[in-house]
Amino acid sequence: MNPADLSSGTPAASFQSVFGPLNLDGEVPLATGGDRHIFQHPHMPSLLVKVMDMRARAVYLEARPFKRWYKQYQRESAYRVYLNEISEYVTTTTRPSGVWQVPMARILGVAQTTLGLGLVVEKIRDGEGNIAPTVADLARQGKFDAALSAQLDEFFDDLADAHVVMHDVSASNIACGLNADGKPGLYLIDGFGVLPLIPLYAWSKRLNRRRIRRKYAEMRASLARRLATPAG
Repeated sequence: MNPADLSSGTPAASFQSVFGPLNLDGEVPLATGGDRHIFQHPHMPSLLVKVMDMRARAVYLEARPFKRWYKQYQRESAYRVYLNEISEYVTTTTRPSGVWQVPMARILGVAQTTLGLGLVVEKIRDGEGNIAPTVADLARQGKFDAALSAQLDEFFDDLADAHVVMHDVSASNIACGLNADGKPGLYLIDGFGVLPLIPLYAWSKRLNRRRIRRKYAEMRASLARRLATPAG
């Protein structure tokens, strides 16, 4: 993000304006995932706030009795996902490959909001400052070309090299745009972090690379079917 955004010399960048409590009442999410709403940070153009959708989570757990049973013993409850993502982010961005070199949206921390605890992350944007389209969006718009295909191959090679553990390899979790420094590229915005009780892929870079390649091949096959289906 732009260091000027966090300058203590401007009232708009006070601690409270960044970390809350942030008033999100009445705000419309920029995007909604399986269990979270994504809001524009009310004071920082280069940041987003991810907030848990407790209603969607309750419906999800109601249909899965075993998960509902063991998750009741997790002190962090629904917010375990924040810890998973922060842990993966810290682990991968401190490897010898170099801090900030991993193609992920950066995580700033957590903030209190009127909708519950939020995860504050870097906003990947388009040229107009709006939230950037995902690879899935571009495929739906007929903009998945040879250049993007090659870029996607390199992106997943970079993730495997950095030993990023992903639990959801999806075209909807990859944004194509500019980071807060204005650098264009593909960025992982969701679906990362170790979830299994036995973190096999966190232990073995080789097994993780193999899994990433397999899941990426499945994702490309899904994109190919989507591209082959006429719009409308």
